Amino acid sequence: MDIELSIEEEDVGWSSRRERMHNALAARRTAVQQDPAEVYAIARKLREVINGADVDEFISQIEKLADQARLSTILNFQGLSRGSLLHTAAGVGKVDILRLLVDYVHDHLITAQDDWGNTPLHIAAKAGDSKAAAILIRRARGLPDLILRMKNKHENTALHEAVLNCHFNVVRLLLREDLEPVYWKNIDQKSPLCLALDTSDSKMLELLLSLSLEPSRIQGLPPVHGAIRSSNYELVAMIFKKNTKLFAMTDSDGGNAFHIAAVSNEAQVFELYLGPETEYLARERDMNGDLPIHIASKKGNVELIKKLEPVSKLLNGRGQSVLHIAAKYGRTSAVRYILRHPELALLKNERDHAGNTPLHLAAMYSQSGALILLARDERIQPFLLNHQRLTAYDIALDGVRGKHAYRKELAFEVLKTTLAKSRDIIQQRPEARNKDFPLEGVDALKPSMDDTNDRINIRLLVAALVVTVTFAAGFTVPGGFNGSDTASKDERGMATMLDKRMFQAFVLCNTIAMISAMTAAVDLVLAQHNDPRMALTAYVHSVPPLIVALLAMSAAFITGVTLTIGKLPWLANTIFYLGLIFLLIFSTCKLLEYGPFILTYLLRTRSLSLMIYWLVLASIYWWNIETFLYDDREEDWTTSQISVDRPLDGAVNRITNDSGTTRGQ
Repeated sequence: MDIELSIEEEDVGWSSRRERMHNALAARRTAVQQDPAEVYAIARKLREVINGADVDEFISQIEKLADQARLSTILNFQGLSRGSLLHTAAGVGKVDILRLLVDYVHDHLITAQDDWGNTPLHIAAKAGDSKAAAILIRRARGLPDLILRMKNKHENTALHEAVLNCHFNVVRLLLREDLEPVYWKNIDQKSPLCLALDTSDSKMLELLLSLSLEPSRIQGLPPVHGAIRSSNYELVAMIFKKNTKLFAMTDSDGGNAFHIAAVSNEAQVFELYLGPETEYLARERDMNGDLPIHIASKKGNVELIKKLEPVSKLLNGRGQSVLHIAAKYGRTSAVRYILRHPELALLKNERDHAGNTPLHLAAMYSQSGALILLARDERIQPFLLNHQRLTAYDIALDGVRGKHAYRKELAFEVLKTTLAKSRDIIQQRPEARNKDFPLEGVDALKPSMDDTNDRINIRLLVAALVVTVTFAAGFTVPGGFNGSDTASKDERGMATMLDKRMFQAFVLCNTIAMISAMTAAVDLVLAQHNDPRMALTAYVHSVPPLIVALLAMSAAFITGVTLTIGKLPWLANTIFYLGLIFLLIFSTCKLLEYGPFILTYLLRTRSLSLMIYWLVLASIYWWNIETFLYDDREEDWTTSQISVDRPLDGAVNRITNDSGTTRGQ
């Protein structure tokens, strides 16, 4: 129902009420100033009256107080916890009392704000009282402060509050009075249209979309982005149908509806709205220089790449294709699809603005899964140089120098099989002829001495513990030993279970564990030198015996426990097979952990087997060593500060801020 701002002609009842108010206010017009505590108490009492009485009872209470207080001071009091008496009347729907009060309070009280910054109009909008809102708007006309545009501490206008609380009549009234607040954002960066989308109130949304809005003036978040993120396709369809300019809005980062849909993996948005009239949105770059297809590539969403590829083949702001992006983010499914695509596969050796091919970026960010797919492709040229005269192998080599990182070692071992050592660098940088350029073994890995010593000490401690435990187990075998009272002299001092095969397996495993652990311990003790090369060599050599010791000790424990509970076959079998399963799991994990060392010997040719590919992928996912890039704004092409003839060592980490070392550990 339409709310008219003009109030009807006063009837006889209202004339009587006003006369009573005039008389009450005139009774103590010359009274002296009252104590603030007394004023507060009387105002609080009147607030309680407003909450529970009608207008006539309120006037009666005013008349009773006429001889006790200066009523004008009470009516204009703002010290209550919920604001003034106007706030109270507007909030509880006492329209008649509000109608009476607005004529007897000062102008400034009409726009006065409570502790939360709410004016009486905010309170009326929250309560959904369109009559109260109409009274306040009428009274506020001509005042310096525009009550319709005032914001509370959440930066909400009365329109925001009405939309947020789904009060249709109040919203319609406020829009009729002033359209400007519909463009404004609140503290959450949401305009009234965004708030209507959040409430999913279709009637409210129809009302707001029926306005002739200028999308360029809408502040904060684009409304359609919220609808896409919440997968509310009905609201998206409503926006698209009512105003295509609203659909094409961009956020503060330059992203449009298709960018948001790509980030959120909302494929249905592309199915419904990617057409001739919206294709241009698929070719728009955001502030980061990315098209929607590049974001789909970052997410590894092959289906979206398929949809966008026919209409969006442009490069991003760094000159990178979808294959560059997929390789950089390690999206193996996207890399595999692109390499098989007849047109997209032509991008396999293309360079970006820094001269990096997809293989360079995969090496820079240590994306082993992508590296294997690229290295397996015979069309890839691994010897190409970027603007720093480095191949992908050179970048991976630099990554493993210094502090160890498993994912970097894995990437290094994969690329080592390509044999794409940068021999051109000798011609392009003559000083490199006089520098040692090691490529194999421990010479290629130059960790700090402190880091190496820490690793050696940890392994030495583990080896010493294994030696101690297995040594003790050798003289406290299951079942114990025959005593001196044994009938046969040959049996005295012998193990009681010597004839049992499970006991023999226990002794064998325990002995292997002790000898292997002792070998590793001696090797690690000899590694306590200041020679980094010798220390690292000893560290690497200690790996196999220590693994054997741990596995053998575990097997000894399983056989020993099984032996001692052999009288209960179900329990013995359960313990044995359960332990065997965990032993196999542990062995597999160690195999995956030392994938780089396995690759050193298995991946010697350009043709990588599918079995090895899946082994490496399993290692990546098991040990959770994927690289996560949280910020893509630092370009991969920060090259202007680097001279071509800089020193060879530490090449990549000083080339760019966007290296695998500085990002996504």
